[in-house]
Amino acid sequence: MATNQESNLSQQMFGSQAAEYAASSVHVSDDRLDGIARLASTGPYGWTVDIGTGAGFTAFTVADRSDRVVASDVTGPMLEQVRRLSGERGLDNVLLSQNAAEHLPFANDSLDLITCRAAGHHFNDLRSAFAEIYRALRSGGALVMVDTAAPEDDAMQEWLNDVELRRDFSHVNDWKASEMLAMLAELGFEIAVQEDARVNLQFNDWVKRTATPGDEVVALRRDFLAAPSGIRTAFNIRETDDEDIHFSFPSLIFRAVKP
Repeated sequence: MATNQESNLSQQMFGSQAAEYAASSVHVSDDRLDGIARLASTGPYGWTVDIGTGAGFTAFTVADRSDRVVASDVTGPMLEQVRRLSGERGLDNVLLSQNAAEHLPFANDSLDLITCRAAGHHFNDLRSAFAEIYRALRSGGALVMVDTAAPEDDAMQEWLNDVELRRDFSHVNDWKASEMLAMLAELGFEIAVQEDARVNLQFNDWVKRTATPGDEVVALRRDFLAAPSGIRTAFNIRETDDEDIHFSFPSLIFRAVKP
């Protein structure tokens, strides 16, 4: 379960940086958002919930195929961005709920679709979140989710989680795809679709978005550029002429159905 301390870490990070995320091109639109839209295209849905909604872009994407979408996040300022942006887009079926993913305020067997984009690595207890999702979904309901998926190699997973945590103190864990899929199977989910994806990132924007301290930015930049060849290949690390570093993290996107 998420403790108050863990929820506070997310609120500290994303509360202060909510406006940055609302304008971030990585969050406004990317291949992972397109993947969510595609795997959720089998609607229409009655009740949809987007967990870890951030500034709400995933919720907005599925609003046109849902009677009601609840944008759920632990951070109040993020939900204020959802309120603002949904109003600007003329969406009148987007509702707000401030809660942790491990504590969903929805009745058993009540939801048709749950989405989650690039938020699972911030959940203190991903398995508990999956269990809550399973409880709240009706039979035949689906979880459509995408998140960073660490390589299956232990050393590469360790490197990824190290740089993620140093960049963002609210980071918890980048799980391997095999680990996420095993959790879902243990709970009884059936995996209807699973695909690999990647998120393309630029170092300067990546650290700016989380207001990473300057001394840590210097250390992270050094560690990216000095990474072993296997790490550089796995994460497509390459220095650019404008003193930036381009890289990409692997992701898993899936549609898991409650029988």
